[in-house]
Amino acid sequence: MEGCCREGLLVNLIHYPVYTLGPGKRLGIWVQGCSIRCKGCMAPHTWEFDPKSAMSFEEIEQYLAGCDTRALTVSGGEPFDQPEGLLQLLILARKHHFEDILVYTGYTYELLAQKYPHILRHVDVLVDGPFQEGLESELIWRGSANQRMVILTEDPQMVKEYRLYARKKKDRRLQIVERGAVIHIIGIPYQKDVGAMSCEGVTK
Repeated sequence: MEGCCREGLLVNLIHYPVYTLGPGKRLGIWVQGCSIRCKGCMAPHTWEFDPKSAMSFEEIEQYLAGCDTRALTVSGGEPFDQPEGLLQLLILARKHHFEDILVYTGYTYELLAQKYPHILRHVDVLVDGPFQEGLESELIWRGSANQRMVILTEDPQMVKEYRLYARKKKDRRLQIVERGAVIHIIGIPYQKDVGAMSCEGVTK
């Protein structure tokens, strides 16, 4: 856990709407920088802690205020490699009445609960664990079978909804977003499909 940006957050991508990383229509924020660097990761372009990707919290807040949703997904990169920035992001999201916050992490819930309980208090659902190449998951929003959907919210309706999703089979829906010369794939494909996309020349 090593990255930080004192005046904001290192960000790879902000996109709205996102339909493939959590229920409903969501705002998606992908941080830049990851110290875990899982073999077979479909987003190696998010690994480097590039200071040129720094975004001020004022800029981020404009996105939070400007989208017609109360659901947020934070991925990366590794969000918990920027713990101070992640906490500030989540506080701002709550300020703007985001009621459903899902965060992806390559760390385990148990580790984060020991080290960052004050951050987890602002997270409704955590998808945890490092991506493991060759360990296919059949479950929605998870890249490998070791990853878990940890429901942290105490909202009864949200708990009920996410418990149903926790058992749901993965679909093949993906979003394709073009930003300059880069094509971003939003969603969690089957591992075998990632290989097929690479063969077809799709840039991740």
